[in-house]
Amino acid sequence: MHTVIIGRRWFQKTYGNTYHSVSVLVDGESIGCVPFAYGYGEQYIQSAHELLVKAGKFTGDYSAFCQDRMNNRQNYTVTVSDVARQKDL
Repeated sequence: MHTVIIGRRWFQKTYGNTYHSVSVLVDGESIGCVPFAYGYGEQYIQSAHELLVKAGKFTGDYSAFCQDRMNNRQNYTVTVSDVARQKDL
């Protein structure tokens, strides 16, 4: 199983908040996306984990997911980009 996680982050300069969006594909098939959520740093990874659990593609907790990503790097492609505008999420 190959999992692709595509994250985008946007920093709201006015209030200093950070938001993200994430899309997840498993073996080339979209299993879902989170179009807009609060969270900074790698919060998009946790949102991706929640999508994988909801779709029944992963059964472990978040720490098990992180460990699996570290142990099986060849099974994951993770990209993230910072965008300038909210509508680019």
